[in-house]
Amino acid sequence: MAPTAADADEDDPVVTEYDVFITPEIQEQLYVLQYLNRPPDERLVEETGTKPSSLRIKPQSGFVEVDVPVDIRNNFNRQMGVRWGEALRKTKQIGQKAYGIAAGFERTMPRPPRPAPSTAVDNRPTPTPGPTLDDDNYDDYITNFEDANEKGHVLNTQTYGGQIQPDDGKGPNYMLGSFRNNELHLTKLKGLVQMRTQFHHIDALAQLDAVNRRREKEQQEGAKTVEPKAFMPTVKRAGGDTAAEVTQALMKATNQEKWQRLEYEDDDSGTAYATYADCLFVNNTDVAPKLHAEMSNSEYLNTVSAPSGGKGIKKKLPHKRQELVEISDESDEEDA
Repeated sequence: MAPTAADADEDDPVVTEYDVFITPEIQEQLYVLQYLNRPPDERLVEETGTKPSSLRIKPQSGFVEVDVPVDIRNNFNRQMGVRWGEALRKTKQIGQKAYGIAAGFERTMPRPPRPAPSTAVDNRPTPTPGPTLDDDNYDDYITNFEDANEKGHVLNTQTYGGQIQPDDGKGPNYMLGSFRNNELHLTKLKGLVQMRTQFHHIDALAQLDAVNRRREKEQQEGAKTVEPKAFMPTVKRAGGDTAAEVTQALMKATNQEKWQRLEYEDDDSGTAYATYADCLFVNNTDVAPKLHAEMSNSEYLNTVSAPSGGKGIKKKLPHKRQELVEISDESDEEDA
């Protein structure tokens, strides 16, 4: 005997019912950061020593980066930590502000030495010294590891980064749900950010190798000082609509855009709880406007359904009455 609709309801009973509310639009930008290669039970909180030490964003290009402290005293390679930390420190000293796609894949190289205003005895200009890149006291940093870590010679953070996927009106609308008793409050998200591990220390090491190769070449061929040059203005054709030109312009704008530093509040802080209660709930539910559907149930089913070969649900045509005509064999023989 086939199960009836009543039996199906008994197998799948209604456990709880919630009143659904949609919160008013907030002025703050609400995003969800999804850490794809980090276990969900490892929270980024101060209690476990993993509270992010830095949070930065490029609003125009949408890049976001978070620096998370790592345990440098357990299962940590001090030699590589010093090497990578020094590569980051030296490249930042040159003027590198970002790495990878967040920098438009651009590398900042040391500028050629400029003539100083004062001259020597032989009336030759004295070049201005640039940033110091010859600090190779790796052995001392490893021996005095704690002191080197405090002075910024050790890579002691792990960087996560991603790009905001904004709501362009073409894809699904994501909303953040918050429960309060028998109420479900939905808040619309501005976008999602899929955070992945960034290897800026590898980029810094490759950049430092390129700087050293250039310095060796300049030592062999001689450093070229910066001198004024004559220029002639030219008019370029209007363009910029091809895929390569659009990508190049995007990378250039991304490199020129500066980071904006944000303050990171811990999950268990009072500020986080106050913001959560103030922004993710409808304060007075008694006066909240009620939602009314603009279509009936059949119209809704007709809209969401997409059968092959047409739009919506097609009405079933009534079956035509079929009449059976019996033809005898005798009549066939007579006709033949």
